[in-house]
Amino acid sequence: MLGSILAILMARSDKVERYAYPLLNFNQGIPALSWVVISIIWFRGIEFRIFFIMVMTTLPAFTFQVLDAYRSMSKDLFEMTLSFRPSRYDLFRTLVWPTVLPGILTAWKVNLGNASRVVVVAELVGATGGVGYELLQQQQIFDMAGAIAWTIVLVVFVLGAQAIISAIEARALRYRAAAERAL
Repeated sequence: MLGSILAILMARSDKVERYAYPLLNFNQGIPALSWVVISIIWFRGIEFRIFFIMVMTTLPAFTFQVLDAYRSMSKDLFEMTLSFRPSRYDLFRTLVWPTVLPGILTAWKVNLGNASRVVVVAELVGATGGVGYELLQQQQIFDMAGAIAWTIVLVVFVLGAQAIISAIEARALRYRAAAERAL
């Protein structure tokens, strides 16, 4: 949500873009492990640490992907739509949302894998629970079966989340399949 809101603000305001774009670029260059160390120093709550790390590592990519999706909207189609004098809601519903939604879904699919890897590292270094913590425990007792089992748990979670996103995508973008059949 934060990335989508920031992307829309950047697309609508040159001032916001001039301020946010360099910050997001800078943030993108900071390694996830640095965010882990910073969050351990800054925050006491383990869950908040992990949330903070996930947001800081995925926000730039998510924002840039949504911003690019918004900017891919055809200017001619936008102007034509405005000639019908739609309400803001109708403009959003008929033009902006269908244009941006595929980019948002792609951003979710791409960033889900990144976020899961970052969260595992965060749990490995600075948590007392979670898959990363359990992997560390398995490493300390040299239990390969346990390490593989926890890895499979993570992979099943990511595949399940990807399946949910793909189902949402198939439902929300079903007009694409209908258009392909019509050709």
